[in-house]
Amino acid sequence: MNQDLQASLANNAKEWLALSLSISSAEKVAFDKIHDGFMATYGSGFMAHVYRQTLEQALQSMPDVERNKLLVSFQEAMTRAIDEHYASAQGLRLD
Repeated sequence: MNQDLQASLANNAKEWLALSLSISSAEKVAFDKIHDGFMATYGSGFMAHVYRQTLEQALQSMPDVERNKLLVSFQEAMTRAIDEHYASAQGLRLD
């Protein structure tokens, strides 16, 4: 991953952390209850759809360069996660 992308992702993470810390415990509990309720009621397929729509909306408001960097990073992370999942299921280690 290049340094510009790492810096951008680090800045985004800091902003999300600041937002997370600014949300009160009661708001977090309320969000968790709503999230868990949707998950229990509609299932993981529905939630994956919601997550995807949310990500797509976020990507639409980003500049092309940042969007492309994020999509490449996302693809790499997904590939790693899939590889690790299947290696784990097969009892293999990916070192």
